[in-house]
Amino acid sequence: MSPRQIFSAVLLIIIIVVILYPATAIGTVRLNAQYRQAIIYQEIPGEEGPLEITGVTNLEVSFSDVEIHLANAENDTGWLPISYQTDSIDLIGNTGKSNTILLTPTIPVGEYDIIGLTFSDTFVTFNGTTVRVETIPQFVVINYPFAVKSGSEIELKLEIVADYRGLNNSKKVFFEVNPIHD
Repeated sequence: MSPRQIFSAVLLIIIIVVILYPATAIGTVRLNAQYRQAIIYQEIPGEEGPLEITGVTNLEVSFSDVEIHLANAENDTGWLPISYQTDSIDLIGNTGKSNTILLTPTIPVGEYDIIGLTFSDTFVTFNGTTVRVETIPQFVVINYPFAVKSGSEIELKLEIVADYRGLNNSKKVFFEVNPIHD
């Protein structure tokens, strides 16, 4: 081979790598949740202080959409759906342990800044009876900057806080979702 052919072959390989690397560079994202019941303060004269709601033994949630947002993209663009329906997880049954909402090994390498979750089916077992409840809000946006590197796994942790004040009269559970940074 002549030096010109060797140079052309090396240049071709570099061009192919530059073109294909972004399309093939992926990492794994594990999204875990930890549960906490909301602390509700009542202001009834003589009964001021935290209101304890007991009798809730299971809180099963699933998500119809899980999305992440590219850090440098506009707000209405740059969303990457990573799951269209997660398995149901019991947040209370595993209190103190991380529940894996999803594990996806095909996330493109890049910088991300937001996680979007859409609650799907939510069931609460309250005093021995399991009921389907409405989640308020149904869609949550969590500011959570993270980076996906090629061939690596990143674990993202969320704290899901449940407020059961609307459980008895309207079958609603209010949620707040916060990032847990290590």
